[in-house]
Amino acid sequence: MRQESHTDRRVASGPWQDGVVPELATEADIPSWLEIVREVEPLFGPMPAFDGTLQRCIARSDAWCIHDTEGMVLAGMLLSPLERSTINWLAVRRSARGQGHGRELVALALRELGTSEVVVDTFGEDNAEGRPARRLYESFGFVAVEELERGPEGGTRQRFRLAPRT
Repeated sequence: MRQESHTDRRVASGPWQDGVVPELATEADIPSWLEIVREVEPLFGPMPAFDGTLQRCIARSDAWCIHDTEGMVLAGMLLSPLERSTINWLAVRRSARGQGHGRELVALALRELGTSEVVVDTFGEDNAEGRPARRLYESFGFVAVEELERGPEGGTRQRFRLAPRT
């Protein structure tokens, strides 16, 4: 069986900044994703079964990522269009933050999920490290609608919704 390289993947169409193109994730990306998971666990809380979730999302074509020129995953996003249109997980490698990768992935999610309402659960306002994520979603028109149970690390969480678009 031929190994897939990052140049063989399905890439997202759209106007992307500086040649950065989100691509569907593959099994070969899992080790690089798990590095990001370890980076964000202090903020997100423990994610012991993430590799299985990632494998299922890859199989369904619901896992998107942005790579560097060497194929390392810089940012990743998991979508769930089945039950309701949801951005289930989005994170950017610490060394790649502030470069617009999160913005590119949210823009892709909105194209992939169509015109339905989109939901994302993110950090509460009191979580200083989570404020950039909140601001990112707000910049796309997401509105905080309800507080959720605290995350596994003890931090507050809030659900954001983006109304259906026509």
